[in-house]
Amino acid sequence: MTISHFSDYIKAIENFRSKNGRDGELWYRGHSSDSYQLEPFIHRGRTAVDRFAIEQTERAIYDEFVRRSPLFDSYKRDQWDILFLMQHYRAPTRLLDWTASPLIALFFALMSGDSKKNSIVWCLDPSAWNGVILQDIKEPPRIFTTEEGLVKQYHPTFDEKSNRTEPLAIQGIMNNPRINAQKGRFVIFGSEPKALEVYAAQFKMKAPILSKLVVDKDAKRKILSDLESYGITYSTIFPDLEGLAIEIRRRYGNHNV
Repeated sequence: MTISHFSDYIKAIENFRSKNGRDGELWYRGHSSDSYQLEPFIHRGRTAVDRFAIEQTERAIYDEFVRRSPLFDSYKRDQWDILFLMQHYRAPTRLLDWTASPLIALFFALMSGDSKKNSIVWCLDPSAWNGVILQDIKEPPRIFTTEEGLVKQYHPTFDEKSNRTEPLAIQGIMNNPRINAQKGRFVIFGSEPKALEVYAAQFKMKAPILSKLVVDKDAKRKILSDLESYGITYSTIFPDLEGLAIEIRRRYGNHNV
């Protein structure tokens, strides 16, 4: 579906929610280009033959972050806390960020100000996704936590050979104000570089477990203005001085941010 007005987006989200049921949590991810694929940073530009190299590189990145991060972060953190912290600060990980708010996802899709390409918002039913992905072991549809054994084998420090490569929807650790403000959620991938939409096709997932909304490039600036009038701004999504400064800069004439 192509979105040309803010009201179109609200109708599309309500349609998605009605098809998936309103009681369970639904997730969203926005991106400035409709050519974007749903894959984590550590997988981008890789193919299946790179799996071993991905595992080796990922472990090296994790170990270096653990070794050097205490210079800037004095908290004592466990393995998962460190991985989510890495993702927050844009180190390459196997995590892919989502949000529980469709309005925040729309803001991320529009915030670059690029009017040359259509934007995109992906919609995901995380519980239903996990139910289909794990149908071979008859797991009920639900979102997993990092405390569960099934999820632990996805961590880069897991030494035994993992028998799962499919992406799982998991509850992340709220270890900084931005993740909390952005209602951050996560899909964690295995070491096989394959986009989420490819897995959806492979498992023959029925719509609308994973759906895509396209925002018309010519409507992006007006929709962003409407979104900001509803209180979704830089300072609400990035609750710090940087977010405040960008919001003020936009308000006083520089929209190229």
